[in-house]
Amino acid sequence: MIYSWLLKAILNGTLAPGQVLRQEELAAKFKTSRVPLREALQSLQAEGLVVLRPRRGYAVTSLDPQQLMGLFQMRILIEGYAGYVGTRRRTQSDVKIVASAAQEMERLPIKLVRESHKLRWSSLNRIFHASIFSPSGNEHLLQFSANINAKLDPYIMSETATVAEQEASREEHRHILEAFSAGDAERVGQLSRLHCERAAANFVATLVKKGAIAKLPAESITDLGPAVAMADLSREAGELRARPARRAAKG
Repeated sequence: MIYSWLLKAILNGTLAPGQVLRQEELAAKFKTSRVPLREALQSLQAEGLVVLRPRRGYAVTSLDPQQLMGLFQMRILIEGYAGYVGTRRRTQSDVKIVASAAQEMERLPIKLVRESHKLRWSSLNRIFHASIFSPSGNEHLLQFSANINAKLDPYIMSETATVAEQEASREEHRHILEAFSAGDAERVGQLSRLHCERAAANFVATLVKKGAIAKLPAESITDLGPAVAMADLSREAGELRARPARRAAKG
């Protein structure tokens, strides 16, 4: 219970990056001893969501712009692949879960003014994407994706509340859902990657506007090199696998 509450509070921004976690206050809140509280904090520390500072106790992890950009780059690569693999193995039950999350998101106001609307959008957004990735059955992939998003979510919560961002996200979700429903794995992978690329570019633009970082070329965040290389290797592997079959057919 303590771990779940702390995790949710970090994900939705209730506990902000850098915020000090006073154990005596949390122990009083949950009416518990410090032992289960310490265990929960240690689990969150292992996931990189809190840090233990010498003689000062625990605090919510605060990432600098360079670390955030590194996470966005990892998210682009991982979610593109996760979308592809998840779609290849999805069932109609998976499609219904993703469609349900998308439909509920559509019913939320286009301008997320209330805090409850922001929190609900954030929760549904995680369900939408995680339910696309989940059919992959790759636990390591799912853990990587969940951990990266857990670290990024508190920083991008404010960005998702704008009308422009809501319109763009909802449109992208409609296309992703359409491709997922059709079982078009390659398109879901591409759309998932583009969805992450746009979010990364928008976040970088916000950092530049705030003066937190210098202006960067787009390719420094959304470099397609690794993805293109992977696609080339996949094509070559496919050609190699096809050669024995072609030789056998000729024989």
